[in-house]
Amino acid sequence: MVKEEVLINEEISEAEINRKNKPRLRKALSVTWTILLVTAIVVSLFVTYVDLTYTPVYVDGPSMQPTLNDFHHRYYEFGLMDERPKARNNIKRGDIVVFRRNGINIIKRVIALPLETIQIIDNPTGDEVFITLPEATEKFKLDEPYLSTSNRYTTATYLNDSSPKYENGLKEPLTLEEKTYYLMGDNRANSSDSRAIGPVHFDNISGKLVVIQGYTENVEVSESGKVKFIGQHYYVLWKWRYY
Repeated sequence: MVKEEVLINEEISEAEINRKNKPRLRKALSVTWTILLVTAIVVSLFVTYVDLTYTPVYVDGPSMQPTLNDFHHRYYEFGLMDERPKARNNIKRGDIVVFRRNGINIIKRVIALPLETIQIIDNPTGDEVFITLPEATEKFKLDEPYLSTSNRYTTATYLNDSSPKYENGLKEPLTLEEKTYYLMGDNRANSSDSRAIGPVHFDNISGKLVVIQGYTENVEVSESGKVKFIGQHYYVLWKWRYY
């Protein structure tokens, strides 16, 4: 008889505990769902903001290696550029920009700014870029930590063929006009840039690269230059690179 009473009391006690815990469980579930809902809304708003603020871009070709890669056309790195006037009106040396030429988006690095004088001198240990600021009398050697040892040379066969004055460096100092920029790829031996096509005018610069987000299998580009990813693309969050 005593054992039965103990069992009954234990059952009542367990039922009482479950009854008291139900509101707590419902509250915990409610909080969890609220957090998930708020997170989904925040992510949705962030994606919408990014879509309205920035423009997708992708890397095609080896001209910006080792900074940017196209993985030998198996995959293409992609990211976002800022086309807003605030960004375009604040272009600095070292920025990576996107410009349009013959209906194609091209990514290069800003080496010299308007009214500056640039000279590229051939050197056995790697070509050297010298800049003279407006109204200055002394030139300075440009520090370029983004170049690898094997990519420091400016000479390349196609450059020599198309523009002999660029053979073994920029033989004569070149002073840029207003609103023009001297752009080069980080892979100096394999980049068709201002050494071949000349300085790039501000009006042809679409925007500044903001971030590299991941890689994609394929892309489709409209006549206006808008990028659409085709096939699978991967956002590598832990490897985002900001510029």
